[in-house]
Amino acid sequence: MALAAPPVNDRKRVKVYELRNNDWYDRGTGFCVGQVLNQEDARIYVESEDEPGRSLLDTKISKDDGYQKQQGAAKPNQRYRNRTY
Repeated sequence: MALAAPPVNDRKRVKVYELRNNDWYDRGTGFCVGQVLNQEDARIYVESEDEPGRSLLDTKISKDDGYQKQQGAAKPNQRYRNRTY
């Protein structure tokens, strides 16, 4: 069972970049929300600020991925393995 999306004012405004061939590409600015679907499936979604309904990022959170903090924000140590656009 998925958790309900938090109220709009609880979502975090984020900037999404994609690393392709050692170059960073700006995917846009959006609002981030995490969802725990079940004990084995947790995801992070980012919806476009400019185009509501457009997904900038949809990625699985894995307990096997390493995470680190950079400039005050948690980020995965690996490149976006499970992204969907």
